[in-house]
Amino acid sequence: MEWLDGFRWYMVVPGLLAYVLLPLTIFFFFCRYCRVRFGWLQGLCYTLLSAGVYMTEIRYHLQRTPGLMMEILLLAVCGCLLLKRKLPESLTLAVLIQSVVSVGSGITSWIGYRILLPFVLEHERWVHPSDTIRECFRLLLVCALSVFILNRFRQSIVSTDRQTLLQLTLPVFFISLVVRTIQMMVYGDELRIDSGDSGIVTAWNVRHGELLFLQIFACACLLLTLYAYQKILGILQAEQKVRLLEQQAAEQEIYLQEALLRERRTRAFRHDIRNHLTVLAKLLQAGETERACGYLSHLEEAASELSFSVRTGNAAVDALLGSKLQAAKQKFIKVQCELMIPDRSAVTDMDWCILLANALDNAVRACAELPEEERRLCITSRKKGGFYLLTVENSCTKELKSAPEDGIGLSNIRAVAEKYQGTVENAVSEGEYRLRIFFGCF
Repeated sequence: MEWLDGFRWYMVVPGLLAYVLLPLTIFFFFCRYCRVRFGWLQGLCYTLLSAGVYMTEIRYHLQRTPGLMMEILLLAVCGCLLLKRKLPESLTLAVLIQSVVSVGSGITSWIGYRILLPFVLEHERWVHPSDTIRECFRLLLVCALSVFILNRFRQSIVSTDRQTLLQLTLPVFFISLVVRTIQMMVYGDELRIDSGDSGIVTAWNVRHGELLFLQIFACACLLLTLYAYQKILGILQAEQKVRLLEQQAAEQEIYLQEALLRERRTRAFRHDIRNHLTVLAKLLQAGETERACGYLSHLEEAASELSFSVRTGNAAVDALLGSKLQAAKQKFIKVQCELMIPDRSAVTDMDWCILLANALDNAVRACAELPEEERRLCITSRKKGGFYLLTVENSCTKELKSAPEDGIGLSNIRAVAEKYQGTVENAVSEGEYRLRIFFGCF
């Protein structure tokens, strides 16, 4: 078998480690960061595409910045197409994963160059196994860093706002770019023979101890960047909680004033009820039945004003809706409310009020900008299993073609929905704004 003589069998294992197992590992941790289950078919698809990118880099000498950007772009596109993630999230996590790979590859290159290479020059039988050892060490280092980041910074990576997550991209990409540049310029393929006694190839006269320090420092900077990002998220979340508490206090004040007003009306009605009954008795005794019926109808109207105009099954929500919908009617907004709050709900009364108060305030504000005949507000709900769908629809100006950016009100709604593992969707279509809040309520 003459073809076996020319077959470099010792290249198979390092090649499998570098071009098959490492891309699979990268895609596996990318799936973990994206909160998506790893699929072998998707992983093999990414592995084949990454092999094509690597061959392109080698053929056209693009291993530095262009190569890094191609690898990041490939992983981000696979995240969008294969994992169905949105581009900002996919791009940021792709940069993070490739930064881990760059740091691991940089440290591995230094070890291979300064430790393995001198050893191989003295022990020729280790020439071929040294490639396998180097690739195994790189794979282990990438896995160790990825696991550490996933365990230490999981909450800040997987449970944050996409816009905030995108701000992490630039510093992490810079770290990755610096490490890749050092690796390719010093330990890449542009080498010459050193004139020293060691016989080791080098690009120029460099201090390799300083290079190792830079590689380790880059790894530390990556971790410190994630730590700082985690702390910033904590501050933002604390500010969000403060805004929620302020809104809760404001809603409590409104509810208190509404309750005090209703209590005063109830006490006045009770004070006068004996007089009303006396009048009714006199009318009936005198045979004036029609006047007595008219008087009773007036009493019924007065009594109805003491009860809430909306019945949802939740007293706190009834009080809130009574106030909000009364304000909407005063602005000549046509209101349709078909809202029922489920019994024994895990959602607190305060969270119900935050969801509805912010949604209705935004809806009333949008309707107020329209002519009176076009003002419309509709509130509906639907319960299915352990989940609850709240929909608020209102008319809006036809010049509005897309949903506006989140303000404080919608941010508070999203915060409450996420508290119950929910989602918030808003859309605009032909002069109608629709807000859909889907969350677990049991």
